[in-house]
Amino acid sequence: MSSSIAAAAAFTAQASNRIALVTGANKGIGFYIALQLAMSGLFSHIILGCRDATRGQTAVSDIVSQLKTLPSPTPSVSYLPLTLGNKESHANLKQSLEQSFGKVDVLVNNAAIAFKNADPTPHEEQCKPTLDVNFRGTVDLTNELLPLLRRGSDARIVNVASMSGYLSQLPSRELRSKFASEGITMSKLHNLVDQYEQDVEQGTYIKNGWGRSNYGMSKLAVIVATRIWAKEEAANGISVNCCYACYYGEYFYWAVFCKL
Repeated sequence: MSSSIAAAAAFTAQASNRIALVTGANKGIGFYIALQLAMSGLFSHIILGCRDATRGQTAVSDIVSQLKTLPSPTPSVSYLPLTLGNKESHANLKQSLEQSFGKVDVLVNNAAIAFKNADPTPHEEQCKPTLDVNFRGTVDLTNELLPLLRRGSDARIVNVASMSGYLSQLPSRELRSKFASEGITMSKLHNLVDQYEQDVEQGTYIKNGWGRSNYGMSKLAVIVATRIWAKEEAANGISVNCCYACYYGEYFYWAVFCKL
């Protein structure tokens, strides 16, 4: 057997027509996650879900270019439009994936927004868009794609969270208990997030024991949602985890965690 045929056979055995979707993959962490998955030899298709079509196509070209340095065969890499937080966009993405592949094996929820410290937008005006994208958008997209993930092989969901999502950001012991409760449901979690948003709008969030960071609260909610999905989807063979990434010099340092 020639080396090229052997390589093709090995790739086919490993990849097994596996599909990976990475959101917010046109730059930064999302781009490098997509690149590493593409180079892993474990997937036949890598899809970049991005809001900006030009940047999405550029990212695809960059990844394909780097794959040319590897022995063939390599996975196909493509872009699909995704505006996280827009339910119509979520539904369209699912439809495209279902028509093209019929399933998803790995979903990496990386897309998110964060207002910079120097941004003049008032705190209360930053709250809703941050929660709508980072938490509500992630939840809605994931729920939209769960039927496709349940058809996947060794299916996995990885949510990119943040160290900002720590439970102790909540001064209120009662709120910490609610977020950390083993009996929390997605409905109860949404109610907590809605209450936080309402208290921010009314200027009572500090008095009521909430965290001071909209971004931190959105990522805390993502971590709790991860725990809920992990329990609910275990019976469907879907592994659900979250991780965070931080800089160490010029490199990213990754850690995976499942507890608050």
